[in-house]
Amino acid sequence: MTAAPHSARFEELLPAYALGALDGDDLRELEEHLTAGCEECRRQLELWDRDLEALAGSVVPVEPSETTRARVLRMTAGAATAVPPPRRLPRWLALAAAALLVMAVWGVAGQTRLRGELERLTAERDRLARQVAVLDREVTLARDAAERSAQALQVVAAPGVKSVVLAGLGPAPQAKGQTYVNPRQGGALFYAFDLPALPQGKTYELWYIAAGKPVPAGTFAVDPHGAASVRVERVPDVSSIQAWAVTVEPAGGVPQPTGAMVLKG
Repeated sequence: MTAAPHSARFEELLPAYALGALDGDDLRELEEHLTAGCEECRRQLELWDRDLEALAGSVVPVEPSETTRARVLRMTAGAATAVPPPRRLPRWLALAAAALLVMAVWGVAGQTRLRGELERLTAERDRLARQVAVLDREVTLARDAAERSAQALQVVAAPGVKSVVLAGLGPAPQAKGQTYVNPRQGGALFYAFDLPALPQGKTYELWYIAAGKPVPAGTFAVDPHGAASVRVERVPDVSSIQAWAVTVEPAGGVPQPTGAMVLKG
């Protein structure tokens, strides 16, 4: 059998055929066309069949009410004695049903695409929010570092600044330290190098010795390179300070030194 030429008319009939709403001459002509071997119509029909299955699977089952259930039972009881002949759907009704099928399938497909796009945009928004949070932290750290550098420069470069070198002792002989004291502003800046990291619950504490008594000047932890810095806001007259020192103390610091001394100068 020679296949009739493929045309847009056959494509328009395919949705109604998949829905089972096609009859009469249209049904006969389309089935002859399919039987004759039109590959394009068969391919489109397979797509419609799959879309119908997907649409049916996406509908949530609804439990009928008792009134509806009783009405259906009465109708089926009467159908056993008098079965009316099948009614043929008018062609316009079949095409309307097919159009509704097209809109339903496209609606489900569109919702699926929109849902996927919404999920993608939400994930992208969350990713950008995390990036912004990281950049905010980096900006804050950079601003703090710049502020500390400016304050350190004020101390180190101030006229009349005094420098005290601290040498490593006991458990950290390779360590070094240096304190810059600004007599005019009464502030000091201490730097430590090559100090080992301390176990949990321990901290380094800076001291200066004035009038023979140790005065706490701040606690600190070292970075992975063993370096640290401490800014001391109030320092008495430099001439009254006999020495600077660093000891290992319990976390939070103590009012009087109790641990091993690792730096002194």
